[in-house]
Amino acid sequence: MGIVKKIVFGDPSFTESQEKKRKLFMYLVSGGLTTVANWIVYILFDLLVKSDMSLSVFGFEFSLKIAVKQIVGWIVAVIVAYFLNRITVFRSKGSILRELLAFAGARVLSFVVLELGVMYLMVWICELITKVPVETPMTYIGSFAFTYDYLVKLINCVFVVIANYVLSKLMVFKKKDMVDYNAQPAQKSEEASSGKEAADA
Repeated sequence: MGIVKKIVFGDPSFTESQEKKRKLFMYLVSGGLTTVANWIVYILFDLLVKSDMSLSVFGFEFSLKIAVKQIVGWIVAVIVAYFLNRITVFRSKGSILRELLAFAGARVLSFVVLELGVMYLMVWICELITKVPVETPMTYIGSFAFTYDYLVKLINCVFVVIANYVLSKLMVFKKKDMVDYNAQPAQKSEEASSGKEAADA
């Protein structure tokens, strides 16, 4: 259990290289858990909301239901992702309010560009190639219909995970707020050296 705790929360015994690998691993785990939360909401919405919603913009028909599913799933995913990233990946001690607002802002950017923009583009391409509506089942898992929009969402998740990591590093978690075990020994050494010099003086 001790090694699991070290991997999840980090440990001073890790080298800089090990810590980088730990962060990458925990980001992938966090991304996986966030994706699961997003998908649960996405599927539950499908199961609970049976009516089809569509919107016509400049002569193009858009599934409003897909947009609503994406938005609700996104809100849940952002909350889950922020706390997992803060605690396990970046180990930040910064202001929760500031970080959460910045995190949500970064996720809005990736949501609009990737989870809506690219998603609809991929749906359009899928319908263009297959010549069938995106709601058409590809296969059935029991009584559950695995439609084309699920496949598109699955592919889109890869782009979203990569983009969100980059945005989190650039816009949300400040280096000064992160717990850096590798910097602590050097800091203690400097403090000890300063104390010795003061004593000699």
